Amino acid sequence: MLLGALIDAGAKLSTIQQTLNIIPSHFPRCKSIKLSATEVKTHGFRSCRADLAITEQSEEIKATELIRATEEIVGAANLSDKARTFANKAIRLLAEVESKLHGVEISDTHLHEAGSTDTLADILGTATGCDSLRLFEGHIYSCPVAVGGGTVSFSHGTLSVPAPAVLEIARRHHIPIFGGPTNEELATPTGVSILASMVDKFVDVPPPLIPTTVGYGAGRRELENTPNMLRLVVGQASEGHFERDSVQVVETNLDDVSGEVVGGAVQRILDAGAKDAWVTSAQFKKDRPGFILHAICGREDVEKISRVIMAETGTLGVRYQPWDRFILRREILTIKLEFQERTFDVRIKVARDQLGKIVRIKPEYDDLESISRATVVPAREISTLALEKARRILEK
Repeated sequence: MLLGALIDAGAKLSTIQQTLNIIPSHFPRCKSIKLSATEVKTHGFRSCRADLAITEQSEEIKATELIRATEEIVGAANLSDKARTFANKAIRLLAEVESKLHGVEISDTHLHEAGSTDTLADILGTATGCDSLRLFEGHIYSCPVAVGGGTVSFSHGTLSVPAPAVLEIARRHHIPIFGGPTNEELATPTGVSILASMVDKFVDVPPPLIPTTVGYGAGRRELENTPNMLRLVVGQASEGHFERDSVQVVETNLDDVSGEVVGGAVQRILDAGAKDAWVTSAQFKKDRPGFILHAICGREDVEKISRVIMAETGTLGVRYQPWDRFILRREILTIKLEFQERTFDVRIKVARDQLGKIVRIKPEYDDLESISRATVVPAREISTLALEKARRILEK
């Protein structure tokens, strides 16, 4: 479905086929592979169905063989570095998940459904299609994943939807999932591994953008109550130069806890993975002075952070609510500085807007302080030199 949506949005089928043609040379199970695309209608809506005609031997392979084949194919294909990274990551993720589920090392993991040629074709075709549309040059978002319902039958028997591999990938990568809207399997391990490996962020609502291209990819099944389509929207960022983000703010009132306990709780909250935590003074019933403890975290961490707050402070309850934010894109640049015939690493935080313009550059203070202690050079002087070098590197 993703291949169909990419082709419908303008990715060249011939370019994708060029990558697929490399598969038989590095994956002996595959003898031939041909990609075709046709326009179909589902529930009255037109979309593009991508079909793969594959001739292959029916044999079980090891996960390491699939990983090796992928590495060789992306090395031989005309792909960007980001596309290569994506393909290798997606295949390795499938292998790691199968290894964990069966309780064996990757070198001993045998693949069944995931070891077929169409797994390689889906991932490599997606990598090429995304490259063709230059999607890896921007940000990729996805809505929560509908997994469907009912049961699914495969080599290990019949199990309830979602399949164990789908659930494990979603757990590892904090992918939000929901059941329905139909009683069929709607998310496969390969499909979810592709999303986990290419999506920058899963969001409940689309980010502000001006759509430029829309592609629709059709599935093979005709669902009863909904079009079986995947929609791909390509667009340009709108509404200024900031990204949008949604977080959860967890809070509790404390009027019977010492300052030492509250300070320790803040550190435990940060250690547990909160994005930020702080305390404000407040006055409660009976004119009691106290604190309000706040923490910012992702939706997937609300319960974990709440448990930490309750355990550390003894509070009987917490409240939480969603906050929307404007944020800058952040990245870490590591530079090397020489002092007293020694070389030190300094991490530089670089903040950019959606257009890629640098808004702020800031050295990591812990690194500056560490160098200062080792060299007896003031951290302020080290910061100045670090900023000068970072700017020279970023301007190239």
